[in-house]
This record gives sequence, C-alpha cells and structure tokens, in this order.
Amino acid sequence: MNHDQLDNYLHSLTEREKFYELNPCFRSSVYEFMPKTVLENGQEVFVFVDVIGEKDNIMIYKHTRFAEVPLHIHSDIELNFVYSGQCTQIINDKQVTLKQGEVCILDTRVPHAILATTSQDVIVNILIRKSYFSSSFLSKIANGGILSHFLANAISEHQNHNRYIIFHSENNASVLILIKQLLCEFYDRAIGSFEMINSYMQLIFYELLRVFEYDTNRPEALTSPRVSTIDILKYIEQHFMECTLTSTAEHFNFNPNYLSSLIKKTTGQTFKNLIQSEKFNYASFLLANTNRPIYDIAETTGFNNLTFFYKKFNNRFKLTPQQYRERHSFERTHDEL
Repeated sequence: MNHDQLDNYLHSLTEREKFYELNPCFRSSVYEFMPKTVLENGQEVFVFVDVIGEKDNIMIYKHTRFAEVPLHIHSDIELNFVYSGQCTQIINDKQVTLKQGEVCILDTRVPHAILATTSQDVIVNILIRKSYFSSSFLSKIANGGILSHFLANAISEHQNHNRYIIFHSENNASVLILIKQLLCEFYDRAIGSFEMINSYMQLIFYELLRVFEYDTNRPEALTSPRVSTIDILKYIEQHFMECTLTSTAEHFNFNPNYLSSLIKKTTGQTFKNLIQSEKFNYASFLLANTNRPIYDIAETTGFNNLTFFYKKFNNRFKLTPQQYRERHSFERTHDEL
C-alpha cells in the first residue's frame, strides 16, 4: 500500500459510515452489552476493554464518521490523529477541537466523548497497551534516561496535563509522513511488519516529543528562545556527575530558583531527583558490564553511604545491586552465546 492508496482507503465511506450518514441519531446496540462504571464525580461512563488482540500491543482503526461516541474510558492509552478535517471531543468535561495534523494522547481511564464528524473528518485512533508503552517501548527512547521519563510523564503521568496532552503537530511534516508509513505497514502486512510498526511508533514519539518541547517552551516562556527543556535535560545527562543546580543555571544564564521551577513544571521531577536518576542509571550500567566491587561503584557514582545506595537502588530497580548484576550479567552472556 502506498500513500495514495492509503488516502483513498481512509476517505472512502464504509458501509457503517453510509448508514450513520443517513441515521445520525442512531446508537449502536453494542452499547447495550458494554460494561459501565461510575466516576468519582458521579458520571456513568462506558468502559472500552479488550479492544487490542491478545497477542498485539497496538491496534489502529479509523473512527466511524457521522456517529457520536458517548462518554467512555479506555483500559489502554489512546492516540488520536486528525488525518483530515477536524475532531471535536469532550475530555474531562472540556470541549476540545483538534485540527488536521494534530495529535491527542489520552491516558487510561480519561473520560471522553467524540461528537459527530463530517465526511471530511478522517480520524485515526491508535490504542497502545500501557505495559508496552512503559517498558519495551520507552526503554528504547533516550536509553532509559531522564528524557524517556520526561516523555512518559508528559504523556501519561504529568498532572499539569490532566492526564491527556495535545500536540500541535499540524505544521510538522515528519509526523504526517511517519503516521502514513505506520498505517501503510499496519493495513498491508508483509515480512518484518511487526518490527517496522514498532520502529515507526518510536520515531513518531520522538517527533511528538519535539513538538511538545517546542509548544511548552515558546520564547515568551523562557529567557532565551534558544534554550529548551530538552537542552537542559541533555546537559544534565552529560554532566550529572559534576553539575549542580547553580552551575547548570549559570550555564544557561538562568536564576537557580527559576531553573528549579522550570524543571519541576516541565518534568514533574526536582533537579536533585534527575541527578540521582542518572547516577543510578550509570551505577546499573557498571554493575551489568564490569566486575568492580559494589562499594566502589557506589562511591564512583557519588554515594558514600552504602546503606543509602542499597536502599535507593532497590527502590528503583526492585532488585539489590548484586541481584541486578547477576541477572544482567547472565542476560549479556546468553546474548553473546
């Protein structure tokens, strides 16, 4: 399938869409058997469960035009992409209209409804298992560093976004091309499609991270328009062993208090937590790839209190340093064989 064939496929009216065009007020009988739940505010919502196949991590489908979708929640993370036209939703009791090229990602259990669309409004829905998103997927972005945690928080945990986030990607040609490639691969499977789909998903989220970064760090939000949160996080990843809040602020010509607030606002983490996270990532690398004593690794990564190092390491990885070394040393040996 090429892009022209994809365009024809998505714009062609399905039999269901033809029916709903003639019967706009009709509600499918499927809702009679669908489970419901009551939210904390007393609202009753439908629960969309088991949409993704047992052996799959991603499901992609075209939204049925002309049909309203009542208030509901998902057990999976949902990504909406406006392929053409627009899409108006009610999310957390707020009306949100997405334009062509924009993306909205909703965390699990975010109540939302979709208002009726027209023949020009083509919406692509991508459902992603949270387990896939938070483990095998995110572990490949930014090597599990603070940038990947930033992406995870921005999309699925960051309270400032009320558990959903809109990416103003309408002017980003790369997002459109990558999503088209993803759809072509999904709808027309061939050898290596599974790997291709995973790769396109990673590239899409890299681009969305760039869009998110630009949108939340416009010139009026920062002292210098050339400095972004991504620049700051990359600097911390590269200098975590020696940088301090003061030295980092001086590097970017910021006031330390301002930098501290900016990091907290955009990542949900404190500067201290980010530094500690990077140190534990480095410690885990040394444990898995060297035979250096654990006390030496602790000191090398800045933890002079061995008891504190053991406690915090176990909290982060759910393994003691020795258990982590044994497990990952085995995996490395097994891969080499």
